[in-house]
Amino acid sequence: DFHYNLFESLISGRSLHHSEAGPPSDRFRGIFKAQLLKDVAMANKVNQLLETSTDENEKFLVIAGNGHLMHYCGVPERVLSVNPALASQTCLVVSHASPVPNLEDETAVKEDIEDFFGPSGSNPGDFIYVFRDDYDGDDNNTAAIVTGEAAKEETKTAYDKVGESAHLEGNTKKAKYIMSALGYTDEEFDIAGSDAYNFQGVGNPHSHAKIQPGELVLDVGSGLGVDSFIASHYAGCDGKVIGIDISSKEVKHAQNRASNRELDIRFAVADMESIPLPDNTFDVVISNGAFCLAPDKEKAFAEILRVLKPGGRISICTSTIKDDKLESGINWPLCMKMFIPQKDILPMCEKLGYVDIMVDDSDSSMTLDLPDDVLEDTNPERNRVHVGSDEFEHLENYNMDEICARVCVVAKKPEQQTVVNKG
Repeated sequence: DFHYNLFESLISGRSLHHSEAGPPSDRFRGIFKAQLLKDVAMANKVNQLLETSTDENEKFLVIAGNGHLMHYCGVPERVLSVNPALASQTCLVVSHASPVPNLEDETAVKEDIEDFFGPSGSNPGDFIYVFRDDYDGDDNNTAAIVTGEAAKEETKTAYDKVGESAHLEGNTKKAKYIMSALGYTDEEFDIAGSDAYNFQGVGNPHSHAKIQPGELVLDVGSGLGVDSFIASHYAGCDGKVIGIDISSKEVKHAQNRASNRELDIRFAVADMESIPLPDNTFDVVISNGAFCLAPDKEKAFAEILRVLKPGGRISICTSTIKDDKLESGINWPLCMKMFIPQKDILPMCEKLGYVDIMVDDSDSSMTLDLPDDVLEDTNPERNRVHVGSDEFEHLENYNMDEICARVCVVAKKPEQQTVVNKG
């Protein structure tokens, strides 16, 4: 229906009013149910206030996100369905972060509004509040398109599906090829053993982490456990590895595999932006790909700084974008919208208080051509993410090496540190 069409467009960046953008995808149907529950709850509260009001001149101000209000969908439609007589007394104001450099340029602003909200008569609201925010109206910035919670929910849903089929045998030959290309040694591949086909990542954090026997290691976004198993080998029997991930089903699989391998590793469901572990605990924090999907990168990096021991170190493999933002007007995958600009990593880490910072982009290519023979044994029953779909066919003509780069963020926590609180 129209409300879902609107909701999906706000999250995906797909134009609601350009026919060439195509119909909405169904991938946000799950979180749309949560959106509707919020609509119902807010509208119910407003209706209760209206019902108990004894002053006929009393006015009510309802503040909510555009997704709950635009085009009189969501909250307004539910309030007015109960109180139709209030339609003539209702005023809807929607907001818009405009990319127009000069908001006094009325022609440019009008064109931008019509491009975003549709031509005259689309009726997104009675008034549109146009402004420029800290992101200069970047319509590809995740903060402007999708709430952090919605992004996390989509990530959890996608990787829970992966966890459901992780017990099925995968393509070990393909895993060997990919891990070798990303810099894993033959020894590390052998350590992964029969779990290698459950490898997930964008690099090799171990090459910079240099985990030593007896160290306490945190694996952020531990997924199906492969990097944690390798870390446990390096930490030895006197060390300890803890893995956290947002996907409960991947955590369950990783814990079962650790038990079967008789490894002393603890996996837990947790959010990297709010790590439920004490300050000054870990010698090393590693991560392989998870930070690509953190809605608030600064908060996540602040959290791992907090749990590091003084003098502790990080090795974070993540994907970035090379420019300040992605090209506007393109339907990019949600993961790419959350990539941090590569140039922002160093100043962010400096601001938080890290030292000895290095952003290693010596092996940054996003492309990897797999020989046909390594694809022969792929199990179609295994659920995957980052697999091409019709929705993103238009990206096949883009050179991803010109747009994105894989990096490894290496840094230390000073021996004496005042942590910046991002909570």
